[in-house]
Amino acid sequence: MEKNHELKRYNIKPIRELTQVEIEQIAREVIKKIETIMVDFDGNYMYEHIVKSKMYLAKIPEQYTNVNYIVSTNSIYIRDEENIKEIDEIMFHEIIHYIQCNQENNIGAMPEQMGLCKLHGYIITGLAINEVAIQLIISLVFNNKQENTNYFGIKVKAIQNKSFPILCALLQQITYVLGYKELLTSILENTDDFKEAFEKFAGKKSYDFLRNSFDKMMNARDKIASDRRALKKEKNIKNRRMIEKRIKIYTRRNPKSLFSSTKIVLYRIF
Repeated sequence: MEKNHELKRYNIKPIRELTQVEIEQIAREVIKKIETIMVDFDGNYMYEHIVKSKMYLAKIPEQYTNVNYIVSTNSIYIRDEENIKEIDEIMFHEIIHYIQCNQENNIGAMPEQMGLCKLHGYIITGLAINEVAIQLIISLVFNNKQENTNYFGIKVKAIQNKSFPILCALLQQITYVLGYKELLTSILENTDDFKEAFEKFAGKKSYDFLRNSFDKMMNARDKIASDRRALKKEKNIKNRRMIEKRIKIYTRRNPKSLFSSTKIVLYRIF
């Protein structure tokens, strides 16, 4: 009943379940892509998780992405046949979230740890760094190019990424030194490998600062994005001016200052 309710809430309507052959093909393609950035990658762990998944071709409302993993149904929903034939970045991202939620003692439920993110009751830490780590790996796997980006007034050369360009740029600087192996292990197996490697190199306080800065920058981005959506709907001129002023102040003070302080800390460390 709860599962059906969740699907109704998102208005996702399954059409058919993917065959085991189709799921196995997706698993092989995902692992092949990771091997392009890490030749010694052992894909058995990832393969075993993916082939056990439930995937559905489904009718998905336009406001949602082409592929969605829903925790309550523990299933992946795919908009059309093309997404089955060719793995894209969104499919890759949702598969990783599926794996993070399906560890040995945590089948189809929110775990206490998802990659680099930890959940302690209502307290969540590391949500941003986990999302950025996933997106960085995906950007590398899909061979996205470096490009000049102006994101909330922050100019940086970053790997092509629509979601987290400045955070990806910061994390990429770190992985140049520490490598990708620990980062990939952490996001696929819910381990502290990356955290421990960073702390060994720079200390616990530095890692805590990095994790918290990423969370704050993502929260700032979400608040600015929320205000921009509100601005599009607002008709009252006085209210529009208030929102515009809030966006301007928040953009200038929050992402920029957090990015600058984080960059300074990383510069000192590395």
